[in-house]
Amino acid sequence: MRLLCVIDNLGSGGAQRQMVSIGCGLKKRGHTVEFFVYYPQDHYRQELQEAEIPITLCRKSSRFSMFPAFALRRLVRQGRFDCVLAFLETPVLYAELGCVGMRGVRVVAGERSMVDGGIASPGYILKANLHRLADLVVTNSHFHRRWMAKRFPFLERKLATVWNGVNVEKFSPAPTSLVACHGLRLAAVGRISQEKNLARLVRALAACKTDGVAVSLTWFGRVDDPLYHRGVVQLIESAGIEDLWVWGGEISAVAQALVQYDALILPSLWEGLPNVVCEALACGLPVLASDVGDNGLLVEDNVRGLLFDPRSPRQIADAIKRFAQFDGRRREMMARAARDFAVDRLALETCVAEYERMLECGGRP
Repeated sequence: MRLLCVIDNLGSGGAQRQMVSIGCGLKKRGHTVEFFVYYPQDHYRQELQEAEIPITLCRKSSRFSMFPAFALRRLVRQGRFDCVLAFLETPVLYAELGCVGMRGVRVVAGERSMVDGGIASPGYILKANLHRLADLVVTNSHFHRRWMAKRFPFLERKLATVWNGVNVEKFSPAPTSLVACHGLRLAAVGRISQEKNLARLVRALAACKTDGVAVSLTWFGRVDDPLYHRGVVQLIESAGIEDLWVWGGEISAVAQALVQYDALILPSLWEGLPNVVCEALACGLPVLASDVGDNGLLVEDNVRGLLFDPRSPRQIADAIKRFAQFDGRRREMMARAARDFAVDRLALETCVAEYERMLECGGRP
């Protein structure tokens, strides 16, 4: 199979990480793989170069430029690709329009994120209708697939779901358990923006402090919304929990960071399939998560962690308090269940194999 992977750039985003992992995995399985991008961010370029995967950069001149679609069409013709796999809305649009009328080329469109509040904008509706040009539309969460089938019933027969893959060798438990000290240590990983729900988490930690729960939290991630970030900092100060909250900044060594904590907490208002939850489970970390998207399937309340309503600071605080009260044996059982689930259901090899089957036959996994 000759495969062209299409994405906006090779930056450090979750979709980029998944696309590069899938491309490298398919290359190892004997397929010919190339990449097409239109922005020059190069975080994952070295990984592709080491795998000897060619990269075509077609610089996008303006926000609404259609030049990448024409360049992609020429590349597909020259390379005689069997399949084009695209992730993210605009790259998918370029792939679908660029391959219109081309025989023998299967187009697989990757839907990678949830729609804010389940309300589709006019732009999203237009792009969803263009999925008529794709052979298959792959979501990375069952929740999003069900939503798309209900909102766009004409796509139902084209829809499939493949969960994100995790390198379970890189993301693995620490060799020895850390000795618990200074109470419950929570890690949170995500960009700092309103949908990540930091403000309610601050109120939940304040309630924990009032209830006498010994807990601390480190938030790792870049600042996407500076105004919201300033508001959260002020809220932390007014709640008097500066001693409980640490800003860890943006990190690349996520695996090494996660194993230093007792659990991951993810209070997002909406998610599809969050990479960090998959990575935490692979590290043997129980997860305290909002009951949105596919989190319920990943975490399974009281099995690999705890679920809560992200709009209720009290419920978030209660989940933290409950986990803090678990003894070492209960936490160890959750940790083992998390690791076993990740190895069985979330391993990168499983994800790559499912994409291989779809791309080769154009059908569902």
